[in-house]
Amino acid sequence: MKKNILFTTFILLAVTLSAQVKFEFKQKKGNSGSYISTVEEDVYINNVPSHHAEIINRISCKMTNVASDGEAFIYATYMTTENSISNRTGRSLSWGEETTSVFSRKKNGELTISDDIYMPTVRNVPVFPDKKVKIGESWTARGKEVQDVRKAFNMDKALIFPFEANYIYKEDKTIDGKKLNVIDVDYTFSYEASDEELKAGQTLHQSTGWSKQTLYWDSDKGLLDHYDEEFLIKIADLQGNLYIFTGTAHAELTEFTSLNDDTTVKQLQDTFDKLKLDNISVKKGDKGLTISLDNIQFEPDSDKLMDSEKAKLKKIGELLKKYSNDLLITGHCAERGTASARQKLSEERAEAVASYLIGLGVRDEYHIFTQGKGSKEPVASNKTEEGRAKNRRVEITIMD
Repeated sequence: MKKNILFTTFILLAVTLSAQVKFEFKQKKGNSGSYISTVEEDVYINNVPSHHAEIINRISCKMTNVASDGEAFIYATYMTTENSISNRTGRSLSWGEETTSVFSRKKNGELTISDDIYMPTVRNVPVFPDKKVKIGESWTARGKEVQDVRKAFNMDKALIFPFEANYIYKEDKTIDGKKLNVIDVDYTFSYEASDEELKAGQTLHQSTGWSKQTLYWDSDKGLLDHYDEEFLIKIADLQGNLYIFTGTAHAELTEFTSLNDDTTVKQLQDTFDKLKLDNISVKKGDKGLTISLDNIQFEPDSDKLMDSEKAKLKKIGELLKKYSNDLLITGHCAERGTASARQKLSEERAEAVASYLIGLGVRDEYHIFTQGKGSKEPVASNKTEEGRAKNRRVEITIMD
């Protein structure tokens, strides 16, 4: 009997020890990745429904250096667009406003970032304890919430206020073949304007809210795989108006390798030449490696692709499937017609190419973005037909 008790005790101890995890970010110089965050938000003004918003955020991060203690120095680009999604309206996500941030992150998740930088909006979530944690164990850590409401409430700077987050290591799950650690985190926050801020003309009086998140952590990679969130934010102004923002958010990681180099440019250009795909050029760019489809053919004054271009895009699409990077499709026009008509047509043609690539299964609608530039970025003279043909192009950027 004693032997069985000792054996059972040993088994229970082994199970307990095997469930202990030292959570930390595994950071390496040159690592790149992007998170696509989808926010479904309902807005109320004075408790009356105002509108529903679907907000897409793309956060692209690159670790420019990593110190000997594991602290990473990160360059991040944030893009936000408030759009209808293609599977609901037939339109792709348009590329929105961009901001950049430079900050550092310790292995435990703590950020060092200037208060003059307003992205990311939630800071120090997650932050992990400096010890192994077992399932069912909880801890707390300090974080910050940023609300950039300067324009709406006549403020010189965004609201940045602290909170204490509550964490619990809930369980382990296997999702899509990956073993993930499930961590629940929640926090509340509140802010009340000071007399000095109100005297300076600020119209925001109070802000309160809460967030409940479930984090899915990949311990093998030392990265957040994805998360789900519920949130509520209430903002009151001096006139007694109450603004309520409530909804859900989901974000997931896409790891990628930057292809924005001379070697990949040559490899892709050689491949297109061997496939005898005409009027295609490859170049490096600010956002990533760009494939330019010059003189792309649509039906006259429309966004309907000609069959010859669909065949070309099928071959390009097979190559794009080899990479996990997000795609940005940019439409350009020659200088004909009015500026507004050119802008509209360039946007529609970019959307047509994006929709066709989505239909081929090259990317889903959350990982392909579009924009139109009208005739603002010509690559040749608009005084000749040859030049106008080059300016009538669609660019596919394999994004960093």
